[in-house]
Amino acid sequence: MLAGCATVDQKIGLNYAPVDRPFGRHSGDIAVARQDPAQPQRNSKGEWIIGSLNNVHDVHQADILSDRSIGEWITDALLLELKHAGYTVTYTAALPQGAPHGIVINDINAFLNVKKGTVSSDSKHELKFNVDAYVNGTRVKTFTVSSRDKSTILATSREALEKIMLQSIRDAMVQIVPEIISLIDKK
Repeated sequence: MLAGCATVDQKIGLNYAPVDRPFGRHSGDIAVARQDPAQPQRNSKGEWIIGSLNNVHDVHQADILSDRSIGEWITDALLLELKHAGYTVTYTAALPQGAPHGIVINDINAFLNVKKGTVSSDSKHELKFNVDAYVNGTRVKTFTVSSRDKSTILATSREALEKIMLQSIRDAMVQIVPEIISLIDKK
C-alpha cells in the first residue's frame, strides 16, 4: 500500500513593508479606488483563497488562504508608498467627480501555486493588475503592473510563502509608484 500524508490548508498573512528605495518628497492630493474581481474566491469560512498546494503530480491538495483579499493588499501597499512619498492619499469606493488626481486599481489577477516534492517544492507566482490614472476627472493613462516568480523552496512554511508574496508586491510598487509620481508631478 502507498502511504501518503494529508495536506491541509495553509493560512498566510498578506503583509507589506515599504521598498528600500525612497521615491522622493512630493505633495498633492490623490484619491485611490479599486474595482475588485467579479468572482472573489472564498472558502466556506469566508477566508480568501489566494493559492494552491499541490502534490508532486500537480494535483490540488489544499488551499493557501488569507484573511484579506489581494485587492486590499495591493491598495494598502500603494496607499502606504504614496503617503511615504508625501502625498495626501485617501481611499474611496469610487473616484469623486473631477478629482484633481485619481488612481483606480482594476483587473486584479494573482495566484501562488506550490508543487510539493519530497525534498523541495516548486513555487509559481504571478501578480498582475492595471492602474488607471486620472487628472481632473479624465483618465490620462493606464499602466499594467506584473510580477512573476518561479522558484524552488526547501519548505512550504508560512514564512516562505509570505516572503514570495512580499517580494511580488514590492516589485509591483517599484514599477508603478514612479509612474504615478511622474504623471502627477507633470507640470
